[in-house]
Amino acid sequence: MMELVVGFAVAAILLILEYILCTKLKSPLWGGIIPVLILVGTICLFVSGRIPLETRYLFPFVVLNTLFFGDWGTGRDKYRKIKQAEMERMKAKDFQ
Repeated sequence: MMELVVGFAVAAILLILEYILCTKLKSPLWGGIIPVLILVGTICLFVSGRIPLETRYLFPFVVLNTLFFGDWGTGRDKYRKIKQAEMERMKAKDFQ
């Protein structure tokens, strides 16, 4: 049970860190570091045989990877919206 709580805490910290990287930095590559590392780690775990390639073990990793890559896309969309709103404010200020 304790491993599950620690796992959720680590995942929450990584999601927060990824969200900050996606929405605050100009380059989209910064936000992709964590999802790519998680994907590579997942592949290494299954290829090395440490975790058997069975549905009950595979499903949590699929959910984790989907969550992080989805968060990356959502963060980049939010970054674009923030920049667009900033440009509109600058244009409105120029007209005054």
